[in-house]
Amino acid sequence: MTLSEYTHLKQQIVINVGKSDNHNHLLNKLKEFYKDDIDSNRRFEQINTIGQLLKILEIRCILSEENVGPLKEIARLLNDNELLKRICNYEVNHIGKEYVNQYVIDNLPTATVLDNKENKKSNNYAISEVSLMKKDRIKETLVEEVGRFWRDLGRNLKIRECKIDEIDTKYNTVEDKTSELINLFLEKADKQRWFFVLCEALEKSRRKDLSKTLQEIITMNL
Repeated sequence: MTLSEYTHLKQQIVINVGKSDNHNHLLNKLKEFYKDDIDSNRRFEQINTIGQLLKILEIRCILSEENVGPLKEIARLLNDNELLKRICNYEVNHIGKEYVNQYVIDNLPTATVLDNKENKKSNNYAISEVSLMKKDRIKETLVEEVGRFWRDLGRNLKIRECKIDEIDTKYNTVEDKTSELINLFLEKADKQRWFFVLCEALEKSRRKDLSKTLQEIITMNL
């Protein structure tokens, strides 16, 4: 059976980390970085190899064929530009599976849920006509709370990797990087779907808490 490019990339990561003189340092640094996502002290202590870490990240849905962000972070830590380029090419050319995040739809208050049978037009209008004050509040909340997840959010918003790298180089603080990222997204986003796309991206970026906060903001009387 032919291995997928995704599997080849994971194998290359394991090989390259294993060859590194700083193997233990890299592994410990990555474990600490993903400690909240591992979410188990027992599992955390049992991770002794990079392969085991990647497996746990897949179990936790942090790493997948559609989200290779962790592989890119490891390649950056290795200063392996060739491997990083290969992962970026995979990300650009790979066609992710389209899905509907039912959690976002189910948990939106009634006033903002898209009712496809009867009220689709009116509710779409409500989302597309979100007040400037609400949009500013949403952006302000994202800038303040996204933190280290800003890159993951950018990828899940389908912003090109070269643009994300450009933002990373141009701005010094995480807040400024997030602000520019959101501006870029809103400039090109579908006026009818931008809010749902944003919530889905936040959930894929492991920020369900922030997605809920935005859902509360969208129903405020602002």
